[in-house]
Amino acid sequence: MTELIKDFTNCYERYFRVVKADTPSLLDQVYRLRYQVYCIENPFEDPEEHPDGREKDEYDERSDHVLLVHRDSGAAIGTARLILPQCASGSGLFPIQRILAPNNRKDFERLPLNRTAEISRFAVGKEMRRCWRDRLLPRTAFPGIVRELRAGEKLLTRYITFGLLRGVLDMCMEHAILYLAAVMEPALIRALARLGLDFEPIGGQVDYHGIRQPCIVRLADLVERSRGRRTPLWQYLSAAAGF
Repeated sequence: MTELIKDFTNCYERYFRVVKADTPSLLDQVYRLRYQVYCIENPFEDPEEHPDGREKDEYDERSDHVLLVHRDSGAAIGTARLILPQCASGSGLFPIQRILAPNNRKDFERLPLNRTAEISRFAVGKEMRRCWRDRLLPRTAFPGIVRELRAGEKLLTRYITFGLLRGVLDMCMEHAILYLAAVMEPALIRALARLGLDFEPIGGQVDYHGIRQPCIVRLADLVERSRGRRTPLWQYLSAAAGF
């Protein structure tokens, strides 16, 4: 294992920074990156419905957004959003509620919805990954890792996922969220589990922008499991947020 892998957190801090997209300029980067991923690279959304090259929907107004930025270049590598309760009473549907089977929807609605949020629009552009791998990573530092990245993108994807996840958890803490929902690709669920975030499935898989699994996690359980397993996620959280 190379020096870079042994010091996961320091490596991440060297190359990436997590930015809450809370200005018009940063939000514009979010929407443009989402357009690239959801309208151009994947046939999830109709590009004709977004003629300005920015992918938006009705949930953005009640969401916080995060960008993962490559430090040296300033390039936005990935983005995600946290859909928040619409009001203090928890009224206002989440996307996950629209696709769950009726019995599973009832189980979900037993949660304290005023303290529940949903991860959504988890996006990493193919072109951004290729650009970062081929041009932005300093080749004189950690040459062994450069070779590993060129052999496959699994490690790169793990680092990108790590940063977006950290941004989402920061926003959860800011809003005192207790439960986190998501509708994700099975491969992304496995990648998050490797970083210490284990989601529990709700019902079976659904056909929603491809095959997806509705999931939920109680954040206190996430923290406790990560602490017990000493995962890279726990090491990063404890160093950055004082857990």
